[in-house]
This record gives sequence, structure tokens and C-alpha cells, in this order.
Amino acid sequence: GAIELDLNHFPRGAKTSKQCTLEMVTNEAELPMVSIFKQKRVKGWWPFVARDENDELEVTGKVEAELHLLTAEEAEKSPAGLARNEPD
Repeated sequence: GAIELDLNHFPRGAKTSKQCTLEMVTNEAELPMVSIFKQKRVKGWWPFVARDENDELEVTGKVEAELHLLTAEEAEKSPAGLARNEPD
């Protein structure tokens, strides 16, 4: 699979797992959007959805994530990977 994110128009994540629902996908027009280029950090819960046998959307999972936008210099100061700190 693949994931594509529009970082200029990114849906704000839910604050808790319980608030992370199918409505975040079906009511996307009402969902607050953020730009990670302006905010620099986004944290929350987002649903994974798929179509069931009746071709209706259902939540198949949830992910809690925190995204940070770093400059190249900041990324070099705190590298992530094998035997290093957790990714930023």
C-alpha cells in the first residue's frame, strides 16, 4: 500500500482514539485542516478505512502519530534510525 499526504491541507487528528471515527472521513468538508508548513507539528489519531462487502466504508484501524517538520540542520543534529533516537 501507499499513503499520500497533502501537507498544506492536512486534516487535524482526533485528540483521543474514541474521537477517531468514520465521520472524520465522511464529513471531511467540516473537519478542521492545518498546514504542517505553518504549524510545524501535528499530533493526533487518524482512521484507516476500507470498503466492506456491501461497498460501504468502515474503520479498519486507527493510527496515533506525531509529525514534525524539521530544517535540514535540525534533522542532522538529531538523526533517527538504527541505534539512534526514535524518528522525528
